[in-house]
Amino acid sequence: MTGEAPGHKPQEGTPRKLSKRNGEALELVITTYTDGAASAQVIPVPDEIKRNLANALAHYASDTYQILAGQVDYSDPAYSTSPNGIDIDASVMSDFLDALADDEDSFGLVRNAILSQIENELEDLEKPDFLSEPRDEPGKPYLDAALGTAISSGTTVGELRRARLNALTRQHENNDETAKEALSEDYETFGFPRLRKLFQDRSNELGTAETNMGRERLENLLSEAAEAYSRSTGFKDKVAGAGPAPQLGARRGVRTGVAPYDSFGEG
Repeated sequence: MTGEAPGHKPQEGTPRKLSKRNGEALELVITTYTDGAASAQVIPVPDEIKRNLANALAHYASDTYQILAGQVDYSDPAYSTSPNGIDIDASVMSDFLDALADDEDSFGLVRNAILSQIENELEDLEKPDFLSEPRDEPGKPYLDAALGTAISSGTTVGELRRARLNALTRQHENNDETAKEALSEDYETFGFPRLRKLFQDRSNELGTAETNMGRERLENLLSEAAEAYSRSTGFKDKVAGAGPAPQLGARRGVRTGVAPYDSFGEG
């Protein structure tokens, strides 16, 4: 799937284009372990290979990020991910993440790879992007790159959080206190606070956080990212007035009395 020995780490920075055969192998593996998900008749991923599969997916971090962001259906032949043209729908990729999410170390490889992609995307944004919305010029397509990054990153980080949140809930279903502690730690490490800090750091680097206009723009971007994040996790921001948090596992049928740690308006 990667053209490298199992366990070989992906290169830092922009993911490289791998051979078509490698990409096809990845697609085959993903579909093999997700076929039948709708009827709960999936083939479980053996524990012994979860780390290698997660590491392989990290080599396709850019493609995976685009798929999870869900702007288009990449299983449609009309669309291709960059740089490897992976033809997988977002729901199928989500099912594959569910198959890996109970292995904390393995799943962390995927999450860190995706967060690096988000950092790269933020690095491409310049000072004007963090000061105000671009003007709508007649005859030209409207493009708000910062808003696009906010929505895509919020959606993707939320989807990864959803998968891990449900895995933790299953693992600690008989111990609410342990579940709360694990969920809280995961939220702070990989949930919305991590994404919020990436945006704040970029704003600080560009010097826009020092102006009222920049602070207002940052708040708006984070609000959009938070909304996308909550849609992916299946939870609403309690601080935003959404009322009591719903049960865990809103999208995968896992139900428990443990309250989620996704009240990302706090702090």
